[in-house]
Amino acid sequence: MALDPVPFVIGGDAEHGPDVFRQALYAATGGKQGVGAPGDLKVTPLDVPGPGVKIAAGGGTILNRTASQQSYGVRNPTADTESVLVPASGSAGKRSHLVICRVDNPYVDGNAQAPDDPVHGPYNRFDILPDVPAGTRLIRDLPQYKGLSAIELARIDMPASTGTATAATITDLRQLTKPNESNETLSDLGVNIGRLSATVGTVFPPFRPSIVVPDWATHVRVELSITGMSALGNSTGKYNVQLQDSAGNNVVEGNSVAFNADAVVSSTRISQQAVAEGEITGSRGKTLRPTTYMRKTDNNQADLKYDDASQMLYRVAFYERLA
Repeated sequence: MALDPVPFVIGGDAEHGPDVFRQALYAATGGKQGVGAPGDLKVTPLDVPGPGVKIAAGGGTILNRTASQQSYGVRNPTADTESVLVPASGSAGKRSHLVICRVDNPYVDGNAQAPDDPVHGPYNRFDILPDVPAGTRLIRDLPQYKGLSAIELARIDMPASTGTATAATITDLRQLTKPNESNETLSDLGVNIGRLSATVGTVFPPFRPSIVVPDWATHVRVELSITGMSALGNSTGKYNVQLQDSAGNNVVEGNSVAFNADAVVSSTRISQQAVAEGEITGSRGKTLRPTTYMRKTDNNQADLKYDDASQMLYRVAFYERLA
């Protein structure tokens, strides 16, 4: 049959096969697999470190390795502290193991065993692949597990003569299935004019727009671009970009950047760029203001002017990284 006769979704008396749902999830996630949110399914030591690990609540998407363009969705409602026991290492040397979340579908995979309860499963589980080569990060690099529908969560490297999994033994291998990202440009086209004469950090140019941090954002990157700023003679100094809360506290602060205007005559036009980036989880939902602080080296330096022939842009990118 060239075309599935019942597409997603018809309704009525039409019967929708599982393939069409798996294909819809594959398309919705761009054919990628991983965890749904930065903290999902993170592997950490037990509260009292021992021969097992804790797997955080959350969900993920797993590619069906036995059929093209199909994905499974898995969900872990609460933290799991019982599913994965870590094999101890002996005196002969260290051992490495992969912690994974896998799907075993007996209806498409001839090697999978049907569960005792075909209605409630389980058809997925946390598992450990023991004694993988040191440095292993991907299941597909292990020929013996070719065709396994699973995602990597962590690698545990147990030193010689060790039976306890600690934070130092765990390497996070998770990937976000579809990390969020948003970009916004905030511009001033020579409206907020001003003059810099100070030798201490001063808000300049005098443009401080506001932006709301998305609820999902974990990190931010702020790029500053100023063009056509006027130096009224030779001038040097420094500046940096900051992202401030409503009280004027720095949430993210960029490194100090130098400017050096060499005026051949009485003035010259210069352009400057700078970047600030960092973690922003504690500011979700809050309004922040990109702000540039600038100062001259000393009073012998010429002033700078931001006027109607100047422009500045803040390009703000919010994005997700693993927690």
